[in-house]
Amino acid sequence: MKQFSCADLGNKCNVVLIGQSEDRLVEMVSIHLREVHGMTSISQDTVAEIKKHFTSRATSDAAYVVDRILEKYNCDSDPACSWRYIAEAERILTGSDTVHSKELRAA
Repeated sequence: MKQFSCADLGNKCNVVLIGQSEDRLVEMVSIHLREVHGMTSISQDTVAEIKKHFTSRATSDAAYVVDRILEKYNCDSDPACSWRYIAEAERILTGSDTVHSKELRAA
């Protein structure tokens, strides 16, 4: 899956679009740009620029998870944070318990 954030093109827009394929996502972005931002035509150069801003959905999900966990445990000031961080990240990203997550529940 691919993801595109309209703000990455410099628009003041919070829309994030997700598509199963690059081609489908280009189509969705084109429709959004036409209907919301009034772009009447989209050149090949614009399509190339749009594609530069595509991210893998798994990568963006992982980055989001990392940010939320760091906030939760305030890892900048807590030296015991690292094992909690590892445990929760493993549990969220793999969807299953690990040795670390069992330790997290016990703590």
